[in-house]
Amino acid sequence: MTPAPSRAPARGDRRPATPAAPPAVALPPAFEAFYALHCACYLGYALAHVAESAAPRVLGEAMGEVVIRWADIVRRPNPAACAWTLVSTRIRQRGGGPGHDLEDLALRHLEQTALRHPALEYDAFVLHDVLGHSVEDAAEAMGQEVSRVRYALAAGRGRARPGAVGHPPASRLPDPARNTPQE
Repeated sequence: MTPAPSRAPARGDRRPATPAAPPAVALPPAFEAFYALHCACYLGYALAHVAESAAPRVLGEAMGEVVIRWADIVRRPNPAACAWTLVSTRIRQRGGGPGHDLEDLALRHLEQTALRHPALEYDAFVLHDVLGHSVEDAAEAMGQEVSRVRYALAAGRGRARPGAVGHPPASRLPDPARNTPQE
């Protein structure tokens, strides 16, 4: 028996090879549920910091970091807070579009030396005051207690008012007439 003739195409007849379909990546169902729950807040936050055309890519990069570290994140006491820290930090680092106006607006929040948690106050400000999310939704997306987000918003607003730093509001000052004995 003679071997079958080779049916390989001649060099000039070669077609470009079509790439194989990329492997399907199965994400953990808990991650997919987490992302579906927080997608709106996360995308809004990205849109507040980067150009609209770049926001999905920047958010995708940030969520890529989260999914890579997912196994470690879900072992922590507060996975939502850990994920928010990764996402918000990445988005702020990549910011460069219309978000600069927003950052200038909120710069007073970040420059105050008296702030204990400037990132919390800034993020609460962006999610609630700028993007219009409820305090509850902002707290859930950031992995914080609702009361803590309310306090951060109030503290930031108090320091943002001129002359408010270090002085209680006039309505809270003691009235000398009320502190003196009545005859």
